[in-house]
Amino acid sequence: MPGTFGPSSIFAGKKELGRRGSLSQTNSSSNMFAILSQNPESAAEAAAVKPSRPPSRETNVEVNRSGLTEQPIKRKKLQLLPRSKATVKESSPAVINGDNHYENIVGDGSSMTEKESQKKIDEDVKEFFGVRNLEEAEVYFTNLPAEHRFRLVDKLVASALERKEADARLVGEFFAQASDKGACDASAFEDGFTPMAEFLDDIAIDAPKAFEYMAIMLRGAGMDKDEERLGRIVSKSMDSDKLLGLVTL
Repeated sequence: MPGTFGPSSIFAGKKELGRRGSLSQTNSSSNMFAILSQNPESAAEAAAVKPSRPPSRETNVEVNRSGLTEQPIKRKKLQLLPRSKATVKESSPAVINGDNHYENIVGDGSSMTEKESQKKIDEDVKEFFGVRNLEEAEVYFTNLPAEHRFRLVDKLVASALERKEADARLVGEFFAQASDKGACDASAFEDGFTPMAEFLDDIAIDAPKAFEYMAIMLRGAGMDKDEERLGRIVSKSMDSDKLLGLVTL
């Protein structure tokens, strides 16, 4: 019946489509051949076209115009010099060792504050009466700026007045050593003795031998050989004659 499709008609349609496809491929090939025949230059260009392929590794060897190969130019590696650290010079009033003592103080009168000097003096005086070694004590004055050395004299005198005679004699010997070596001058000794001379009468109430101990230390500092300075020191005491007599015995 018209309009009805059976298996035979479907098969015949597939064969027809296959034939048309073959004809179209043949025609396109024939047309391409005809074009190339009419234009030889296009054919040569087409032949020169190479199939694409993965890019090969670039070679480091270059060919110059004369045909000789040239080695690639090797660049010198940059040698970076290490950065130099700026040296910062720090000034410190003192260097503290493991025992919390000050060392290497420059005696220029400006490298230590009053508070710092007093802290150092307190530690040195405590060590002085504990160790009782004059050789080790030699640096107590030299490690102090000159303007603070009278404070060490004052501290040692005040401590010895309330101790035993042996302590006063030890301080006197230390003063004699410092005077002989120029570690403490007469002016610093005078400034250090004067405050205690003013309170000597009051101290003597609780320490009856305070006048004798004071005299021992004054002689050690060489004040018995300086009448002018000695006179100014003993004048601070209410019983100046007694003190003067003990020093000049």
